[in-house]
Parts: sequence; C-alpha cells; structure tokens
Amino acid sequence: MTIRHPAYEEEQLHLDKTVRIIHKEMEQLRDDLREATDDYIKQVVNSSKAKDLFYLENSYEKPYFGRVDFMKDETYELDSVYIGKRGIVERDTIESIVVDWRAPIASLYYSGESKEAFYRTPKGLVRGEVQLKRNFAIEKGNITGIYDGALKETISREIGSPDDFLEEGYIDEFLASSLNESNDSRLKDIVATIQSEQNDIIRAEKDRAIVVQGVAGSGKTTIALHRLSYLIYNYQHIIASRKFMVFAPNKLFLTYISDVLPELGVEDVQQATFAEWAAKQIKPDLPKGTKIVDPSKALLLFFENQESKQAVQKNTWNRMSFKGSLSFMQILSAYLTFFVEEMITYKDLRFIHSRTKHVFEMKKTEVKRLFTEELVHLPYHRRLEALKKHLKQQLTQELYSHLRQSKIDLDKHSLIRFEAKMEEMIEMYVSKWPPMQLFPVYKELLTTPDLLRKLAPPDVMDEVLTDVVTTSKSLFEEQRVEVEDLAALIYLRHLIEGSGKEPPFDHTVIDEAQDLSFLEIAVLSLFTKNESMTIVGDLAQGIHAYRGLDSWQPLLTSIFKRKTDFYTLEQSYRSTVEIMNWSNLVLAKADIPEVTIAKPVLRHGDEPTIARMASHQELLADIQKRIKLEQEKGHNSIAVVTKTVLASKKLAKELRDKGVTLTLLGVKDKEFPDGVTVMPAFLTKGLQFDVVIVLDVDGEHYQETVMDAKLLYVIMTRPVHQLFLYLEGEASVTPWLKEIEDQIK
Repeated sequence: MTIRHPAYEEEQLHLDKTVRIIHKEMEQLRDDLREATDDYIKQVVNSSKAKDLFYLENSYEKPYFGRVDFMKDETYELDSVYIGKRGIVERDTIESIVVDWRAPIASLYYSGESKEAFYRTPKGLVRGEVQLKRNFAIEKGNITGIYDGALKETISREIGSPDDFLEEGYIDEFLASSLNESNDSRLKDIVATIQSEQNDIIRAEKDRAIVVQGVAGSGKTTIALHRLSYLIYNYQHIIASRKFMVFAPNKLFLTYISDVLPELGVEDVQQATFAEWAAKQIKPDLPKGTKIVDPSKALLLFFENQESKQAVQKNTWNRMSFKGSLSFMQILSAYLTFFVEEMITYKDLRFIHSRTKHVFEMKKTEVKRLFTEELVHLPYHRRLEALKKHLKQQLTQELYSHLRQSKIDLDKHSLIRFEAKMEEMIEMYVSKWPPMQLFPVYKELLTTPDLLRKLAPPDVMDEVLTDVVTTSKSLFEEQRVEVEDLAALIYLRHLIEGSGKEPPFDHTVIDEAQDLSFLEIAVLSLFTKNESMTIVGDLAQGIHAYRGLDSWQPLLTSIFKRKTDFYTLEQSYRSTVEIMNWSNLVLAKADIPEVTIAKPVLRHGDEPTIARMASHQELLADIQKRIKLEQEKGHNSIAVVTKTVLASKKLAKELRDKGVTLTLLGVKDKEFPDGVTVMPAFLTKGLQFDVVIVLDVDGEHYQETVMDAKLLYVIMTRPVHQLFLYLEGEASVTPWLKEIEDQIK
C-alpha cells in the first residue's frame, strides 16, 4: 500500500468534489429544516430530511470506500460507481454521487474476481465486464490508501504451521488492515470488507429460510444483520423494519450488537431472547401463580461440574432435550389426532319437526368423518366452528327441502326461530364433548406415562419418557414451567387455536441458532411471514446441547414448508492462524458430527501459551502483569475467563484487590463494557475480544466430554490477537489440550 498510487491525485480530486457536493446538500437540508410547520405532510417530509442529514453528517469525512468500473455488454457504456454506506444523490442534477452498498450494481464490488460479471435488477440481469475494483482508506476527507483488486477471493485456505502456507496464501491489504484493528465493546459493520461468500448470503432471496453453518469468526452475526439492512433497502415497499425480529442468546449479546443496527439503517427492529419473547406469548395462558424457571439455573447445573449433581443433570438433560425435539413436536400433533378420534364420543345428531314429525338426522359416522378427515387441516377450535357451521348448513338445507316438499310455508320470523333452535341444538351437541384447554391438556400429556408412550415415536427410549414424566410432575406440583416448555405450549396452542391472520414478523433472524431447539425454531417459523428467516449458528459451539440442535438436517427437511437454502462458511476472519490452529486441534479431537473445521485467513500473530503457575498468588500476579502489557500494546478489550460463575466472582474480587480495573459479568448483566472483563466461560459465546485469558484449563474443570470440548473451543476462538491459557499447581492439563502441551514441551 502506498499513498503514491498512480491514481492518487485523480482520486483525491474526486473525493474533494464529492465532499463539496455533500457539504452543499447538508446546507440545503439544514435550511429546509429551519422552517417550522404545522402541516402533517411537511412534518413527515422533514422527518425524512432529518434522517438524510444525519446520514450525510456521518459520511461527510468518509463518503465511500470502494469503486467499480463496469462495461455493459449491450451498450458498451462504462459505469464508474463509488460505493458507500449510504447512497448520495445531488438534488440539483439528480445524479448519483455515491451508490448505496445494498444497491444491485454494488454487488459487483463484493463478487468474485472474474471479469465476466452481472448484477440483478427488477428488470433482469445486466451483464458486462468488471474493468476495475478499487478500495479506499479515507480519513477526514483525505485518501490514506488505495488498494486495487481489493477483496480478492484468493484468501488462505490452509491449516497448519506458517510454513505450510503455499502460493494460495494471499489476503488483500485492505482486509488485513481491517482485521488487525483493535477491538472494542461493540460489533462493527463490515460493508467495506464483505467477502464473496458472505455477500451471497446477504443478498439471498427474501421469502425462504436461510440456514448458515459458520465457523467461529466467520462473521455469522454481522452477515445476518447486514442481511436485515439489505432486505429493508430493497423491499421497503412491502416490508417494515419494525416487523423484523432479531433473536439472540442473551441480553448481553443484544447489547453487543446494538450499535451496528443504526449504522446499517436498521433503527426500529425488534430484539429479544427466545425466552423473553415466548414468555410474553404464553403467560396469559398459564394458570395464575405459575412461575417460569430462570433459564440460568440450567446453565449453572451443567457447567458447575459437581459430582453430586450428576443424577440431576442426567434427568434434566433427558427432559429438556425431549421437550425441544422433533419427536415431541410429533407427539403434540399426534395428541390432537388422538383426542378427536378417541376422546370424543360421536353420536347421531337428530331432531324431529314438530308439525310433520319428520326426522332430520346426521349419522355419527358422518360427523366423525367431517371432523377427523375433511376439516383436519384446521386448528381444533376453528375446526369445531367449521363443523358447527357445516352441520347447520346441512340440516337447514334438509329442513327447507322438506318444507317445500310438504308445501309448508313459514314466515320469516318462524324460519329465524327454527334456525336459532337448530344452533342451540348443535351447541348442546358439541358441548358434551370433552373440552380441549391448553394447559390442562399439556399437563395431562406430560404426566401420563401410558399416553406419552402411546403417542411417542418408537425411537424415543422408555428411560427418557420416565424422566420426563417424573420431573414434569414435580415442576407442575410446584406451579412451575421451564423455558423448554414455552415453545411446546405455543405450538400446542397453535394446534388448538391457530395463529393470527398475519404473522407478526416480516423477517426473523436467529443468531446462535444451535442453542435453540427444533421446536423453538419451528414455532418462530409459524410467526414469520413466508418463512423469511436468517438462521445462523455453529454446531461446534453448541454448549447448550441439553436442549439445542445437534444437526441442521431436520431444519432443512422437516421444519419448513418452503424451499430452504443452506450455506457453509469455513473461512474464519477473527483470530490469527496460530490461535485457530490450536482451537481446531481441540475440535478435531472431539470428533463432533457435522462440524466444520475453520480455515483461518493468513494473518499471523504470537503463538498462544499454556502457563503453569506454582501458586494462586503467582497466578494473580502474572495475570495482572499480562493485562498491563496487553493494554500498553493498545489492546482495548481483554476477557479473563473462568469455568464457573463462582470462580469468576472470586477472581474478580482478587484482581480488584490488586488494583486491576475490571467489570464482572454474570448471567443477569445486559451491558457489555469496554476494558477488562471477568466472566464465566459460557457467557463468552458470540463475543470477541482483543485478548482472552483462560484460567483452570485442567482435566478437572474441562473434562473429557464433548460438552466441555465445545465450551473450550468457544473460549479459544474469542480473541482477535492473543490467547493465554493458565494452569495452577500440579494440575494436569485437560485432555483436549494434552496433544498441544506435548508438542510445545
């Protein structure tokens, strides 16, 4: 990179011109907004102008980041477009000065290096040749770097020692400079560095579910949020950002992503955890006094590793994984079938016309056929209403036909009276059927062993069903339900009552989707228009395996009714090669099905270290020294990670006593701070830091279980620059790191 690029003078002149135009536009907007008005339409227009002014003020010193020269095949016209976070149009000439990154032609900037290219417009494909791709580093209106051929696809795809990188080991300078920046406490937009495979996902079709298996550091969260921005920009005439929903694993994570949404023009999107949203949905249907168990209790149960809790862990695992499974979803549907076929006593429906003594009758076999077959596509209550309507129509038709044949004329009032009596008779007929009420039905199902076994698929083990019944009885007796019950209750309510006419969400993003259950995702699909969803996750990071996914295939084959697209992201952009090599060794040793091994970009750094401290005081002193050294290097975000909540509380107090300024993070925290944070391992998922310091990487804390392997992998893939692992005393290193320790001895 050099500031003396051959095109530097030309490009700086163009930038100066662009800045002058923006300045003029800003002044005109300010003049417009100075005029007070009581006119509603003008107020709406001024609100839009205020937003335009805000965007111009934020892009004034750096209006664009890229340029594409594109020669059209049909006309041989050369389009030279500059691409930025926001499109800018000069009002006097209506000329596009800067093209929005979400516009169709901007896709050329993000696509591969082939000169033969095209972009999609509402009128069809525009084909041609890309003659130039150029990227700019701009600071305060001055070009500090020009990169030609930026964002190449030829990024390193090799894993191994640095010497193993062959001729393919290339990463463009602009991306490298971006990745080497220090991290802060918020997620950033990546509009200037979106890679080709990420761009495909961002611009995928709207009306379908997109499922992304992405390795740690592949940009899954950022891609999902940029996809929201892209959809809002391109479909604003038919969708609304206020009807977009982002589901994240916890409040801390929602705070972490909060700043990037407004930067992307996504200002009023809804955000929640699944537990928070589902609780609001189902609370009105729960019996008075019923409490929802704090979901953090399950986290503590599984991550504290107390031997005395193993039996409880096993029972809880069986119950929670069952409640979120496809098998339970099938059971809930099967219960409805069981209810209408076996719980209802169908009888003949008949009445006698008092004047002619004619018997009108609907045989019970016909009533049952109508209810269990012809109307089977409807939820139970709607089915009931449809049946009553059908019975009334059928019997009324027969009555009128009989009256005509008998040449009996009835006045209007008599006919109305007959219809009212018929409605009353039909209501009395169906009122004798057993009621289907949501919570009583759910409770009966989970506490009746024979019924549960009868409806469960054969592959569900008796042991699991026994644990479900036993532990569910205890929960219900204590007037409690758990988060894992919520999706099942919402789904059962859908079977009984149906949903509203219009799904509440135009588009749904599910981040860290591997930690949601199949049933939870199925429920969210019911609440999303046209199954327009972006679902991102990594099976290797499924630390909530007691209730989460272990495979993407059921989502692709059993959940969605529409076509689903599946993407795999193998490239990791977060951590250095050295950090990812260590992390991948842990993952490979765990041998988890369907897991993708990350391929790091060619960005080198220091090797991670495993440091053994003789005493706890020596450990604290070394961590204090390490934090100071890393801060002096300019590393802003440093996470000190323990295995458990109790250990993080103890460590935070000890480091504070030594004068370290830090923030202790727990399961209840919502704010994500700058600087040094101390936190339990399971809270680090989805976050990133400049430096991560991990304590107690011994065999007692990280045992030889797949769950602990996933947790260790999550922690080790959080740092951008440095990873330090600590042991204390004579403790043996965890089996997951034994091979690495042997190599470095």
